[in-house]
Amino acid sequence: MPMMTGARFMAETLKGYGVTSVFFVPAVLGQALVEMEKLGIRRVNCHTEKAAAYMADGYARASRKPGVVLAQSVGAANLAAGLQDAYLARSPVIAITGRSPTAFRHRHAYQEIDHWPLFEPVTTFNASVDDVEQLPFFLRQAFREATSGSPSPVHLDLMGITGETVTGAEADIDVVIEPSFASYPAARPEPDSEQVRRAANMLAQADRPVLVAGGGVTASQAGPEIVELAEKLSMPVATSLSAKGAIPEDHPLSVGVAGTYSRRCANEVVCEADLVLFVGSRADGQVTHFWQVPKAGATTIQIDIDPAQIGRNYPTQVALVGDAKATVRRLIEALEPTAPDSE
Repeated sequence: MPMMTGARFMAETLKGYGVTSVFFVPAVLGQALVEMEKLGIRRVNCHTEKAAAYMADGYARASRKPGVVLAQSVGAANLAAGLQDAYLARSPVIAITGRSPTAFRHRHAYQEIDHWPLFEPVTTFNASVDDVEQLPFFLRQAFREATSGSPSPVHLDLMGITGETVTGAEADIDVVIEPSFASYPAARPEPDSEQVRRAANMLAQADRPVLVAGGGVTASQAGPEIVELAEKLSMPVATSLSAKGAIPEDHPLSVGVAGTYSRRCANEVVCEADLVLFVGSRADGQVTHFWQVPKAGATTIQIDIDPAQIGRNYPTQVALVGDAKATVRRLIEALEPTAPDSE
């Protein structure tokens, strides 16, 4: 394995994963930023850590690749606050911060507070990197965690106020890139076939079914499948704010955004349905207007890549665990009319 600094390793890894821009507030990872510039990665110097987090979030949503944001130790708390939107919207942001050396702990170091509790509520992977030998594992894992399943922010806390302890050291390390985790969704798991048949039968027999599309539809790029399924069943489609555009706004089956920030007609359609199909939606407080749309006791089918979300807010008659695009495609196929038996 070649000897290289942590700074060079970080730059080559980000380049290998297709990262084209990083967002930061000085001073952090100075040598790594120099190495990134040599490799053509754009460095965006932001006014505040919170703004940097928002910009990385926007980059992730537009590029469908993890957004990378950097901040030194004294700005870590501000950066954590900026990850709330990315966490709630399930956007893959990789936050990298520096932290005071171990010898400074519990001695009232300048603007220093413990970072781990700050990032724990707004990330799904939150780890400390103490030396350069750990960097290959944790940086690769950050991309895996950010893009797998339901996308999400992650956090790496590097030793050194600006991360210099990790990035300034040399080690005998290899740059290993896993292309499947360079964008999202990293994988498209499919649901149990028997559950798909049950869901298809329920949808075919419903008189007034409605589909509620959530942010998972956007993450999965399942819009075309949503429209195809809706047209096959003449089924209205309501969306969350995160799923706006999943069905064209002027489509005759589009009833708009449901929930708290909604069209009245969208909420009325969802409440009057005899079957609600949630796709890539956690049926959270906003899209259901605090669990009033649909009403408690509604008959529901739920599709989600995260099994922990299914049935959390509405008891579900059929649970379909899988990627939104792949699962809706299976539903469409299950609803196809069978050919008559040949004589």
